[in-house]
This record gives sequence, structure tokens and C-alpha cells, in this order.
Amino acid sequence: MIGEFWAIGFTHNPSLKAGGWGDESDAPAFRWGSRIKPPTANRPWMKRLLVLLGLTVLFLGMVVSPTASAQGGIEVTAADVVNSFPEEVVFRLSAFSEATIEEVTLHYQILPDGVAAYGRPDLTPAEHVQVDFHLEANDPPRSYLAPGAQIDYFWEIEDGAGNKLTTDPATFVYEDIRFSWESVSEGNVSVYWYAGSRSSAESSLEVARDALDEMSALLGVTVDYPVKVWIYDSYEDMLPALVRRSEAHAQRVIVAGERVASDTVLMQGEGADDTLRHELTHIVTHVAGEGPYGSLPTWLDEGTAMYGQSEPGEGYTSALDRAVEHDSVLSVRSMTAPTGDPSKVGLFYGQAWSLVDFLIETYGSAKFTELFAIFKEGSTVDKALLKVYGFDQSGLEDAWRASLGLPPRESPSPAAEQESEAQPTPAELTGELEEAAEDEFPWGTAVGLAITGAALAGVSLLGMGMLAGRLRRR
Repeated sequence: MIGEFWAIGFTHNPSLKAGGWGDESDAPAFRWGSRIKPPTANRPWMKRLLVLLGLTVLFLGMVVSPTASAQGGIEVTAADVVNSFPEEVVFRLSAFSEATIEEVTLHYQILPDGVAAYGRPDLTPAEHVQVDFHLEANDPPRSYLAPGAQIDYFWEIEDGAGNKLTTDPATFVYEDIRFSWESVSEGNVSVYWYAGSRSSAESSLEVARDALDEMSALLGVTVDYPVKVWIYDSYEDMLPALVRRSEAHAQRVIVAGERVASDTVLMQGEGADDTLRHELTHIVTHVAGEGPYGSLPTWLDEGTAMYGQSEPGEGYTSALDRAVEHDSVLSVRSMTAPTGDPSKVGLFYGQAWSLVDFLIETYGSAKFTELFAIFKEGSTVDKALLKVYGFDQSGLEDAWRASLGLPPRESPSPAAEQESEAQPTPAELTGELEEAAEDEFPWGTAVGLAITGAALAGVSLLGMGMLAGRLRRR
């Protein structure tokens, strides 16, 4: 899920001035023809040596100088960045050259998930040019910018005489500029808020820190990069910042929280501790199990996030109990990807939690840690389970069903394995639950984004009586 307006200040590189130096004091100065002759100046070989050294220093000064100074007269006259949250970021550049400027390229990378990319704005060749490059901020699955995303970038400019200018690297931070944010940090975790009290934010920070530490220990990894938690006052405030999904989905599902990037969590309201635990667990599962060759099956990713809560929530355990009573639980293979049926969301999450709880309580946490490490290497679901536990998904289902007093499934679903991402967590489902969901969970961040990444987005379901106040871990 993801996704409004205004414009903020600009990023301007003061060092890109005519001649390539920020001001006169920055430029190297060389004096020639001093009136005072050194004692050795009457020696011809010494004169030639001094001239040679002087030319060498001049050459080195030209090489290490800012790129604008030795680029055949190309000059950047203005540069800025405009934040039109949540629609786009506009990079603007004005430049001049004595020869016709024929090409302008913006090179950029969205951290931490995005790969290096570039774009060429529309350009009419001329000596004086002004260009805008529009980077879509919420256009899944092509692009998504999470609040707080850092964009590193630089420009390349080429003219008809063969000259080329490369500007110094710069950084722009994409922010939700609708609100005046405050923040509190501890270690690599920061909590941002604009409504409510500082004490509530500090409480959320403590929960976040504990959740990261606890789940990192379980999965045997360390989250060694900054983690950002953005707390919105309401769902309506948060909606434009979430990954944009279909209108039908937005009408049926109210999201309580979501991991929208590998380092970013969005959530609504203060004191939703289990929402925060769930989403931060998705950050840990991303580090522990997601690699360049694939992602975790949804039952494992969401089940682990549910396990990271103080308790799974009555609504989900009740849905599972009803399914066990009627022997209508889902096949494990069908849970590799998210369900598209709103009527099965409660059962899906309850069963995902139960599967993870079964693996940890029956076979121990060490094997569970090993399972994530195997997925990190790029293994398929069946191969990873076989290597660690000695059974595939069908074998896992039979063992889990037996622990609940159910017979083996007669005809396991042959559904093919699919890649999946952590899912947004609905706080409430509306409409007829019997109706199948259209585009229920169509996309997760790949910010590599991967996003988006990076893949993106993990969410903690709170609806259907998931939390009845603060619950204590088992």
C-alpha cells in the first residue's frame, strides 16, 4: 500500500559556479614572475625544474577541482528539488554552455532498497537550458517513496563540443510535509509523531526497541541500519502516505500499520503496541530471510510477525478454532501468497501464526533460525523445509494437522510456489465478506523498492477483535 502536496525548499549546490569554485577563496592561486630570485634560479636546470613543478601543480589543481571548473565552460546556474507529496518529487536544473547543451541526465538512488537509476528529462538543445525531471512518488509497482526516504543524486550535462559536467553528489529527503513532525530516538530507531504526547512517543520507542531486539535474537540477525516509525493521528491522515492500492481495497480494508520499506513503518494512533511489534518484526524478517533471489512465503512472513506480537489476537485464534472444528483449514501451499478472499483473512493470519508457533515449539528456535538463513540463500519453500526439518510443505501440513487432532489432507493443493511480500494489516474489514476481493493484495514494496523493495510492505492486522487492549506475551 502507499501514498500529498506542497513544495519545500530546494537543494542548491553553491560550489557549482562559474569557474567551478564556491568562492574566490576556494580556488588555487599561482603567482608567476616573482621579483625575488631564489639562490638557485641562475642555474638553467633548476629553472626548468621549477617550471615543470609549477605546471604539475597547476595540472593537479585542475584535476581535483570541482567538476564545473574544467568542463569546457558548462555552468550550472540553478538547481533545486520540489517535494509535491504524495504525488512526485521534481528535480530542476538550469545550465549554460558556450556550445549547445545536447543532453542532461539525472542519476539517482533511493536508499536503502533502490538500485542506481537514471532519467533524462525532456530537453530542447540550446546554450541556455532549464529542465525538470519528475520522479513519481506513489505509482506502484513502478515506484514508491516512503516518508523519510533518502534520495542520493547528481546531474550529468553534455554539450555539442564534447564537454561533460558532472555535479557533486547531493541528497534529498522525501518527507510528508503536511504535518510538523517531532522525533525521539534511541540507537538506530527513531519515532516520529505530530499529534499526541512526547511520553506516548517515548513509550512507542521502547516497544519498538524491545521488539527489534527480541525478534533479531530469535532469527539470529542484526538490523544495522536506521529504522523509522511514523505515527499518524488517523487512518485518513495516513492513507495518502501508504502504498496506493485499488479503490475497492481501500473501501474494504482500514490499515492499522504497514512496513512500507525495509527501514520504514507507518502506523495510526498511539499505544497500538502490537501493531508496532508486528510491523517491526517484518523489518527483521526482511533482513533474516529475504535475498536477491526470492522472498519468504507469506505464511512464514506473516506468521512470524504475528508471533512477534504479545498475543495473536482473539479474532484470529477464533477463526482458526472454527476452521479446525469443521476441518476447513487452508492448505499450506495455498498460503505461499496472500489470500484474495476477505472472508478468509482472519483464518489466514490465525493459521499462519499457528504454523510458526508449531515449528518453534515443536522443533526449537535454532531450526527456525536456520530456516530463515536457508531462505536468505535463495532456496525454494519445499527445499528449505526439507533441508531443515526433513519434510516439504505437504509434510509440514500433515504434522501440523496431526498436532490439532486432524487427519492428513487427502488431496493437497498443487499450487505452485510464488514470491510474496509482507502484507498490509487491515484494522477493519468492511463490506460483504463473502465477496471475493478484487485486487486484494496486489503489490508490496520493491524499492528495489524492491521496493520498493524493497519490497515493501508488511502490515499487522488488528481488526476483527485482534487486540482487546494490551495483551501480555505468553
